[in-house]
Amino acid sequence: MLVADAVSQRPCRFRAAANDRSGPNLPGLFSQQPLETFGRGETVYRDGDPATHVFKIVAGIVRIARILSDGSRVITGFLYPGEIFGLSPDEHCLGDAEAVGSVKLRRLNRKRFQQAVDSSELLRPQFVDWLCREMAGAQARMVLLARRNAEERVCDLLLTLTRRAGDESGPATMIEIPMSRVDMADYLGLTIETVSRTMTSLINRGVIRSIARYRFDICKPALLRRLADRGDEDDDLNGIAHGRPAMRPH
Repeated sequence: MLVADAVSQRPCRFRAAANDRSGPNLPGLFSQQPLETFGRGETVYRDGDPATHVFKIVAGIVRIARILSDGSRVITGFLYPGEIFGLSPDEHCLGDAEAVGSVKLRRLNRKRFQQAVDSSELLRPQFVDWLCREMAGAQARMVLLARRNAEERVCDLLLTLTRRAGDESGPATMIEIPMSRVDMADYLGLTIETVSRTMTSLINRGVIRSIARYRFDICKPALLRRLADRGDEDDDLNGIAHGRPAMRPH
């Protein structure tokens, strides 16, 4: 089947685009499913669990993590509202899916999802399009971890959050960072100390300002973009994709 053949060796996730508001779309397959709520740190599924369902996030952020043989943790991705995740190339889940904060989601039986995509001439190209975006995002993430320094990595994550919180008028100037410094470090391939020093430096330089426990003002968005050193070719990659972390700079 199309879905089974196309899924890569990472859990796939999809996000609705503005031009997919009319006609069938992948996120729309979940509209009639019951809403489920998960508290901070609760598990949606564990690595190796039977991959019987596909999930759509309605609110909150989900992290996908892998535990390595030495006991260390790597966060391979953060998933955001509107995204679909949980597909795998075999019958088992890849990684632990956990709620970063309070999360609301809907789940759909994996076979029903596959049958819907395989039987629809409108959904099949959407699936391929999202898969291509996933691959492009993974390549951008590999470049980020292999070639960017600590400050550029942190700023890149902050920029992604501004776009996620923004609208058609542009990125948001106020964001929430619900993930802990440990989560940020395990995702960016850094140490906790490096993430904390970098955030403190950005605050001291007036780039960002803490206004609540998880909430920050982006005081100098243009400077934040320059510090992230993002090229034009990365500007249309709207998601934080899964990938493998590089060596941890200190």
